Amino acid sequence: MRYSYKNGIDIYNDDSFNVMNGMPDNSIDLIVTDPPYDFISKSPIGGGFMTNENKKHLVNIDKTFGMSFNPDKFLINAKRVMKRFNLYVFTNKNLLCKYIDFAESNDYSWDILVWLKPNPVPIFNNHYLIDKEYIVYIRETGATFNTNLGYNNYFTYYKHPIGGGSKDTNHPPKKPIGLIKRFIMVSSNEGDLILDPFAGSGTTLIACNDLNRRCIGIEINSKYCDIAIKRLSQLTMF
Repeated sequence: MRYSYKNGIDIYNDDSFNVMNGMPDNSIDLIVTDPPYDFISKSPIGGGFMTNENKKHLVNIDKTFGMSFNPDKFLINAKRVMKRFNLYVFTNKNLLCKYIDFAESNDYSWDILVWLKPNPVPIFNNHYLIDKEYIVYIRETGATFNTNLGYNNYFTYYKHPIGGGSKDTNHPPKKPIGLIKRFIMVSSNEGDLILDPFAGSGTTLIACNDLNRRCIGIEINSKYCDIAIKRLSQLTMF
């Protein structure tokens, strides 16, 4: 099911691979997305109250996105649909090597950016706090990289707390819109076509609307697609 809005914003309630398979070659300027991660264990971590809270969180992830993800198929499709490879992808440490190996094998440049969370869940039994998320940035020579946006837009870290906002956008791995906007401003131009194949509650689509970019979002989960549609509708774009 496809929902279309003004300013070239479209969202599909469908499997990302189904939609991407129907896209023409060399049609996308930039991908900004948050695919499923790869979790080593389904066991909850922490003690007491936090054991129950983390179990709920992991069960929610398992039901919604699954506990594992192999990015190979996604990266092949992404390479085909992009004019020049230009990708920001959120991930956890278990998949970092997969994305970096892909970049190296294609002779693309890459970097690791970090979202720092000053209010992480207070769990540190035998490991450090889970206070960051990784974003792998992969760029082919010739892909857009704007260098005139001001010094603060080029740090490799972005500090922003977890949570906040309306319950209507309560999506487990919801990302800060300011961070998404930074990626879009640096790596695309007005009127460009951005793709988010794992759109969740629609943050990338909202950011593209605000920055005068066209966007295609794809979300397989009808609950989160409905949230994205509601957010887009509130912008009175239709």
